[in-house]
Formats: sequence, C-alpha cells, structure tokens
Amino acid sequence: MKLLIASQLVVLVGFAFSLSACTGGGFEALSSVASNTNQSVDNGSNNGQSTTPTTPTAPSAYDKLDIDGYVAGGAYDGNFAMSLDKTNNALLVNLPIPAGPFSNISVDIPDLKGAKIKTYYDVNNRAQVAISIPLQYVLHGVTTLPASKLPNGNPLPAMPSGEAPSLAFSLNNNSENKIRIYIGVNAVGMFIESSYIPEYIGLTLPIKNKAQTKILGYFSIVPKSGSYNGGLFVASLIPNDIAKIIDDHLSGIIH
Repeated sequence: MKLLIASQLVVLVGFAFSLSACTGGGFEALSSVASNTNQSVDNGSNNGQSTTPTTPTAPSAYDKLDIDGYVAGGAYDGNFAMSLDKTNNALLVNLPIPAGPFSNISVDIPDLKGAKIKTYYDVNNRAQVAISIPLQYVLHGVTTLPASKLPNGNPLPAMPSGEAPSLAFSLNNNSENKIRIYIGVNAVGMFIESSYIPEYIGLTLPIKNKAQTKILGYFSIVPKSGSYNGGLFVASLIPNDIAKIIDDHLSGIIH
C-alpha cells in the first residue's frame, strides 16, 4: 500500500514495516560514516625509521553541539523530545503517543525529501512517534507547503510564528492519533491528536537539556476544543548561535 502524504490532507497509513532501528533517543543512524583513526605504526619495515605520530583532529563546533532535550515536569517528565542526528544531519523530534491502537511504522515522508517518521516503544514500554527532518529544512524553512495553525484554529504553542508550513497524516486506518508536522525557520513542531485529552486541561512545559541548564523548546498539552480533539504538541527551537554553527557545517558539505 502506498503512503500518500499531502499538506492539509489526512492520509491513512494502513501498513507497517521497519526501515531503521529506533531507541529511546529516536532514530539510530541510518548510515554509518567511516572514521579513520591515524595511528603510529612501526613494524620494523620502514627502513628502521619510526613514523611521526599524527595529532588527533580536535572536534569541530558542530561535533560539540548537544541539543538532546527532555520534557521538564508534569506527567511526561523526562520524556525524550528532541536531538541532533549528526550522522545524518537531521533534527529528531519526538512525542509520546496517547492512549489508542499502536501501529509499528517506519516510512519516508514523500513531501519532504530525506524526512522520515517512525513509531516505537521506548525502554519504559511507552509508545512514541519520532520524526527525522533534514537540517536544511530546519534552518531555511519549507516553501512548498501551505502554512496552517492547530486543527482547532488556535496559534501553534510556543512556535516563533502562530502558523507554519505543515502536512498531516494518520498512523493507521482506525487511529485517532492524527499527526501534523510544522516546519518554520529554526523551529519544528509536531502535533498528535487524541480524543483522550479532555477540555480545559492545557499545560506548557519547557524542554531542557539533561543538565537542566538550557531550554531547547516546549511541550504542550492542548485541550479539547468543541468538536476538535485535544492532543500533545512539541516545539523544537534552535537558538541563533546553534543555528549558525549548523549552517557553517552544512555549507561545508552541501554544494
């Protein structure tokens, strides 16, 4: 069955298969980068001369980046929310899946080349959904998708703009857990609908690094509004200084 995804169109995904492994930290690297370690070798066959040891290359500013983020507080305290996939130059964004049927899905997102979505169970046996968005979309935004707000018409929680280019789909034929992805400049949002979120129960919590010293985004519980389901929303925000480091890195590998 072919996955069809269109902006503002809920597409039913009625199949499940696995393209890549996933851990509590989101997608594992889908391709490995060979790293050569320069070592000094003297096997006595180099005319009796020793090879001068090579000084290890210092890690780049990009290599040093740490934007692993976790929900800080509330019932979802400690839930993984975002990370930087340095191997694949992508931003990982993650949400817990509220109560309901679970489908094991791992597929590409056709409307966003290189983007992927996967559902999985974390180490605590909690259902999760993760998306992998190439960093060039994160830094420069997407112009091929129309902008939209939450399904109920409210502005996107904690996003720089109240609306952003988006696309929508469902996890399976019978699932109420419809997913919407929003891509702004230096910001990615994801919303998962759920009929289990009642009215008047709204809450926004920060997403922090493991040391609890830096805010990297926000996690929101969106209450039901009239005929519109509530749900969970994550806003992953890239600070300007980090965006500059990422942009410098990408400029060296994308021609």
